[in-house]
Amino acid sequence: MKKKSKMVWLIGILILILVGMIYAYMTSGVTTNASTSDESSATTKDVQVSYQTITNNLTSSGEIASGVTETLELNTYRYFKEIYVEENDFVEEGANILKYTNGTYLTAPYNCVITKISIPEEAGDRCTSMHNIEVQSTNELTMNISIEEEEIAKVKVGQEVSITVNAYEDKTYTGTVKKINQIGTYASNGSSFSALVSFTNDGDVKIGMSGSCSITLEKAENVISVPIEAVQTKNNEKYVVVKNEDGTTQNVAITTGISNDAYVEVTSGITGSEIIEMTVQTTTSNNTNQKGMGMGEMTGGFERMNQDRGNMPQMPQGERGGK
Repeated sequence: MKKKSKMVWLIGILILILVGMIYAYMTSGVTTNASTSDESSATTKDVQVSYQTITNNLTSSGEIASGVTETLELNTYRYFKEIYVEENDFVEEGANILKYTNGTYLTAPYNCVITKISIPEEAGDRCTSMHNIEVQSTNELTMNISIEEEEIAKVKVGQEVSITVNAYEDKTYTGTVKKINQIGTYASNGSSFSALVSFTNDGDVKIGMSGSCSITLEKAENVISVPIEAVQTKNNEKYVVVKNEDGTTQNVAITTGISNDAYVEVTSGITGSEIIEMTVQTTTSNNTNQKGMGMGEMTGGFERMNQDRGNMPQMPQGERGGK
């Protein structure tokens, strides 16, 4: 009889524990995860057709190099006496590089950097054909730029190039396209061609600096233009939505010319005085929270369970397993 009574009490206690855990889960919650969903909506906007100057530019960056590398041969009829420079030294045009024993000099033909020195070992030794000074001009500088295959037909030798040196962003140098490589480099996303750009140094640019080039491929000045977003296509025909004076709208077919990141040139279809309607996409974010039971809630459940257990009727002393 005592064993049966113990079993009933144990089952009651387990039921209370289970009820306490369920109660804690149902009545307490904590945010464990937040998810964000973006919703896109479209609104219309009225825009006045305008006149713009549209420029389509090619930009490329690269390393600045010397346009002239030359080997200055030493006079093989003379004897070496003294050298005034070291490798990587900058030498102004006309400055002495080397002195012969007869009192004459080898001088810099232009502003340059000494890149290699090969001279006799001792003063008084005769100069041979193996002795020379290699220099790179700092007057004429070059850059190699990359041109995508769809733009290569728009680039010509002699075309003007605007150059910005990263060290002097407030300056702009004007150069020209000197050479275009006729063999491209293949890539899965399209081939590219290299071109050599040359420009004159003002004395500030150093060989090895970095810079960027900009070449104007197309330019249309003061032309009828509309925002890119306003141009729509249907059945391979481009059109804009023109708003009439009475508030109604109509689709008007247009012919387009060049474009940039913001505007498209319109060569026919509208006169430039129209107001057009364009669609603008807007995106809003919605946050949703998920709730679940955390450790605190489980602890609270056990505390409530213990409180409930404390209010339970106590087992008679004689039925607690004592003798």
